[in-house]
Amino acid sequence: MADYSARVSRSVVSCPTGQGTLVLSGCFMRSFLSLSGLILASSVAVAAPAHKEAATHTATFASRQTTTEKQATGVYDLSALPVFTGSVVQFLPAPHGGIVGFVLNDGTQVFVSPEQAHTFAGLVKVGDKVEIRGIKGQVLPIIRAFSVASPRGRTVQDSFIEMPLHSPEMITGPDLVLHGEVWMPLYDVGGHLSGAVLKDHSVIYLSPREAGRVASLLQTGQTVYAVGSGSSGELGVAIDAREIGPAADKLVSIAVGNVPPPGPAAGSPGYDVIPGADEH
Repeated sequence: MADYSARVSRSVVSCPTGQGTLVLSGCFMRSFLSLSGLILASSVAVAAPAHKEAATHTATFASRQTTTEKQATGVYDLSALPVFTGSVVQFLPAPHGGIVGFVLNDGTQVFVSPEQAHTFAGLVKVGDKVEIRGIKGQVLPIIRAFSVASPRGRTVQDSFIEMPLHSPEMITGPDLVLHGEVWMPLYDVGGHLSGAVLKDHSVIYLSPREAGRVASLLQTGQTVYAVGSGSSGELGVAIDAREIGPAADKLVSIAVGNVPPPGPAAGSPGYDVIPGADEH
């Protein structure tokens, strides 16, 4: 650029004098065009790097951003929540597909929202050491996760959007039989006993009401046999137990889901009465 400016300067000052109007006009035009070229080149030299740098920065940032990271930006600032770390040893598959959370290597059960569970595919793998922001149970080994970061720099954050949950009556899967030794009792996000995780990593779900009724079967080291509808896939095996017992010939029936307690029989005086309706 400096060399070009010097050449233009020489061309401007070297015009001959006293050689006629035609020569002077040509010299003037060459000088004018040279100056125009100098101004144009200067503006390009100044503007081009800034434009190029901005475009490169934008492209680089966009290339680093994944779809999961774009979805991870939530409404709430979670930085004040405590951070927990651990390695994932297994997922907690739901009986009708997807997951409800995962288990860490220290036995802690981590629960995620249904909305988070939909984005976990490809984000976290068994064996990954993850970073969790959430709240931990006071006594039970459970964590409600609001943000989970994988070792590959990707994060899924709870957006606090309520996802529709399907009841067992709406979706039914094939009957599966699970049999083996209990690795740990299973809890739900509210801290209620809700089933068991077997040593082969399969999961048995019961309603808290029914789990309390057969709690002795769900303790670590117990042998359990359960039958129910569920799912089997890459994320694991899980059932909603319909029957459960210590052996195949000692099964008891289990009410599937959080069904209300039985009320008055149809046609009886109390059948059409809604409990608590007269209190408002």
